[in-house]
Amino acid sequence: MIERYTHEGLNEEIRSIAGYYLFEEEKRLYYNKREVLYIVGFGAIDNSCCGAGGCRFALIPGYVVGWKTETDEDGRSVSEVETIVDKDSRAEIFRMIQENETVGQVEFW
Repeated sequence: MIERYTHEGLNEEIRSIAGYYLFEEEKRLYYNKREVLYIVGFGAIDNSCCGAGGCRFALIPGYVVGWKTETDEDGRSVSEVETIVDKDSRAEIFRMIQENETVGQVEFW
C-alpha cells in the first residue's frame, strides 16, 4: 500500500503528558534492490508518577516510491512510501537495522 510520509523536523521534541520523543536522523537502507526509509529517534519518560526512562527506536515507513515529491501546507517535505508487508523482508530489515543502530525497538508502519 502506498502511503504519504511527512518528514518531521529533526531533534524537535514532541511532548506528551508523561514525556517526549524526537526524531534524530532519517536514513535510507538498500535492501533487495529497493530503498527503505527509516527514522531513528529517542523517547523519554521524564514527567511520570511511575518513574523515568527512555529508549532509542527505529520507525520504518517503508520502501521509498517518491522522495520528497511535494510539500504540505506547513512547508514540510512529503515522500511516498510503500509499506513493507512481507514477513521475511520485515525480519531481514529488522535484523539489518538492529546490527547497525543502537535501538531498543524497531517498528514498521
